[in-house]
Amino acid sequence: MDQTLTAGPTGTTPAGSEELLEAQRQIRQLRETIAALRTRLEATEAGRAEAVQAAVATGADEIRILRATIQTLRDELQALQAAKGDAVQAAVAAGHDEAHQLHLTIQTLRDQLERELFAHRDAAARQLKAHHDELRQLHDTIAALRTTLEGKHGS
Repeated sequence: MDQTLTAGPTGTTPAGSEELLEAQRQIRQLRETIAALRTRLEATEAGRAEAVQAAVATGADEIRILRATIQTLRDELQALQAAKGDAVQAAVAAGHDEAHQLHLTIQTLRDQLERELFAHRDAAARQLKAHHDELRQLHDTIAALRTTLEGKHGS
């Protein structure tokens, strides 16, 4: 579009030529402005794309970290539940063992009490028999003494 203007026969440039030069200069400035705006737009779009890409990467990292945290917490929860289950089982087993030991102790004490009760009854029966025997002997002695006294006073 650059047209070189040549001076006419009068040696002056035509008035249309100056307007043409001015229009060409404005077109050139507009093209430069468009190129500058295009460069700024591309830079802005590139910056925006980088920002979006950085945000997506940050979001992906955060998601990965959160998933890892969730898995860690799940593992800890399962470990705690397993430990709780083990503790409950151990407590139940200990309770059963203690109950069994207490039943054995109760049975042993009952057996011992029955033996002592039997021994006490046996001792009481022997003592009662000894008491009755002593009373019989005393009655026999009294009767013999009475008979002897009656025989001495009656004659």
